[in-house]
Amino acid sequence: MIYFVTPAWRRPELSAVCFDQRLDVIRALAGHGIEARCVVIADDENVDLALARGFDVVQRPNDGLSDRFNDGMEFAGRAGAEWIVPIGSDSWIDPGYFVGLHASTTRTGQFYCHVTADRLGEARVRRRGGAGPYVLHRSLLAPSGFRPAAPGLARRVDSSTIRGIEQGAGPLNWRPFHRHPFQYVGFRVAPYITSYQALMGAWGVREHSDPWAILARHYPADLVERARLALVTA
Repeated sequence: MIYFVTPAWRRPELSAVCFDQRLDVIRALAGHGIEARCVVIADDENVDLALARGFDVVQRPNDGLSDRFNDGMEFAGRAGAEWIVPIGSDSWIDPGYFVGLHASTTRTGQFYCHVTADRLGEARVRRRGGAGPYVLHRSLLAPSGFRPAAPGLARRVDSSTIRGIEQGAGPLNWRPFHRHPFQYVGFRVAPYITSYQALMGAWGVREHSDPWAILARHYPADLVERARLALVTA
């Protein structure tokens, strides 16, 4: 079983369309005989959005992003997840990304696209661990009690998670996966951790002025239109 772990805060219109894309992924994986679930960690109207979609919920205050990811990973581990995937409430991911997993490797991606109302930036993330999302086998998280990230962090949670895992389980064996350059999408609408401009400055490869036509080639048209409206009206 795959468990998506998703902290959420504010931005209900965007959360709703990202949760619905997550449902599409869960249904697509079921077609491959893969069970997948999602747990949302929140204390606002995102709780109701998650429950309405059949997701699990951990209710906790929005203080410390690393604590919320840890809470979600611990929930998933206790629920028997074989694979745990930390992923934001402002993100889409192609379902093909989760087919053919192997316990001996940790899946990540190098390609990431970030979207505003009128721009799409393609990025190739060359840092250790790539762009993600990380697909972590439970054996890597069990030594930390499924709480690998340092507590109280608002930023750099990914790198803290990697360090915490490697302290208990040893070096990760990364396996980059590339389906297409738009397999992992992040929507940039405040509040955000890293801005569109900062991502382009660090990792940008090319920029497009019509993100919605590009996304419609890879994702359902109704979800693309809803995402567009969420960003235009934000």
